[in-house]
Amino acid sequence: MPHLRELVELNKDNPFALIGINTGDPVDKYRAGLKEFGVTWLSAYQGQMSPIADLYKVQGYPTYVLIDSDGKIVSVGHDGKANDGTIAKMVAELKAK
Repeated sequence: MPHLRELVELNKDNPFALIGINTGDPVDKYRAGLKEFGVTWLSAYQGQMSPIADLYKVQGYPTYVLIDSDGKIVSVGHDGKANDGTIAKMVAELKAK
């Protein structure tokens, strides 16, 4: 979570959005986690039966799905830092438009 907070802060004035989806925890644990981890970005609760996890064929947690401004999936993975360079490049390209 600290890296996600850094990513949001770094891109607060950029064309960037982070959306979190929780699919495994009970709702009370999810809500407590929002406070505990200082989540400042959009976060949604899906519970055990998640249509989003099914749609993106999530096999493990956490799963990161990077989607570009056209809605195209750029990458899917489990390493939160793996896309930092790609995100920076995409943001720069959007800002240049």
